Amino acid sequence: MLIIRASQMEAFQPVADESFITRAVEYLLKNHGDVVVRLTEGLVIVNQINTDVLRRMVSEGISRGRQYGLAWESSLTAFVTLMFVTAPNFDEHPLIQRVLKDETVPADSRIDQLWDRTTDQNWHAAKQNYDVSAWSLENRRNRGE
Repeated sequence: MLIIRASQMEAFQPVADESFITRAVEYLLKNHGDVVVRLTEGLVIVNQINTDVLRRMVSEGISRGRQYGLAWESSLTAFVTLMFVTAPNFDEHPLIQRVLKDETVPADSRIDQLWDRTTDQNWHAAKQNYDVSAWSLENRRNRGE
């Protein structure tokens, strides 16, 4: 029987993360490539964003989603998609954040709960509070990433 130690799994994690980022970027380009997002440089269509920048944006979204305990690729991809479609800081809206932090619901089920526990007005408000800095592109650029 093959036994994989935790240290070996940790060694594979960066490769798995990069592969997931690639799949998430492909999903966004295929299904939401015409979405307009705001960056510090101005408005840009998703399918016109430089690939390295898009990968950094997706990576930031995955990290942000994991802070809520999301682990499944499907729930993390949904979270990242909401960042692109609504706002990179959509999760800061009080009601949306309450759902994402609701410990009575399994973490990866909370994305589905968003639709039942929020209104169009909540999503409109989240979009109105769009914060370009939530992409964390400037911080990464300054760190040389």
